[in-house]
Amino acid sequence: MGFRSGLTERLGKPCRLRGPWVRIPLPPHMKIAAIIPAHNEENTIASVIKAAKGCELLDEVIVVNDGSSDKTEKVAMAQGIKVVSNSINLGKGEALELGVNATDADILLFLDADLVDFNVKHVNNLLIPVLKQGYDMSVGAVDRSKISNSLNRIFQKVESPFSGMRVIKRSFWDEIPIKYKKDFYVESTITYLAKRKKLKVSPFVLEGVRHVTKEKKLGLWQGTKARWKMNFQIVFINLALRLNFRN
Repeated sequence: MGFRSGLTERLGKPCRLRGPWVRIPLPPHMKIAAIIPAHNEENTIASVIKAAKGCELLDEVIVVNDGSSDKTEKVAMAQGIKVVSNSINLGKGEALELGVNATDADILLFLDADLVDFNVKHVNNLLIPVLKQGYDMSVGAVDRSKISNSLNRIFQKVESPFSGMRVIKRSFWDEIPIKYKKDFYVESTITYLAKRKKLKVSPFVLEGVRHVTKEKKLGLWQGTKARWKMNFQIVFINLALRLNFRN
């Protein structure tokens, strides 16, 4: 059948999560959507969309064009999927929230738009742990085995908490306070709260998949600046989460 329906403040005072987490069974006729936030990813977005569209498990693919100045929006729309566009760049977390708000799906697949050698097999591998194996979340890390198998195993553990490729239940996403759904805070927040909630998580390497580096996309200087900004946000949010959440 293939793709079934694609055509169609800095952090404030401490927070409390609402009650204990209860594992909610998957509904028998659940809807599953892929959400792909994209900012100036005209060179890679089409192949990521095609991989998602080729997955029979998905009902919907949504691209959030987050203030791109290149042809990202045009390329995405040419794939015949839903495209939500921002006139300005809001950041990854807010782009994901816009994508979630554009669907009523029960299961959410988040994908980066700059993946290389990503295919339908990888989409299935991300979805199956949650759909078939009783996991609450799956997380895919890029493959660094060409550098070293040992480094690949290390990076799987190091990078998985910050990975943009993951499947979660919407009920969990809705539990996350909106102020944490910003920029690159969002992946660390998902990982941290999943651990606090004692969710069952399946981390693994997406064999053969890599990212286009920021330095290659933006040039050495701008790419390095963007990388340091991302790293700072990851460090900041991990410290802030520990300070802002209390039992």
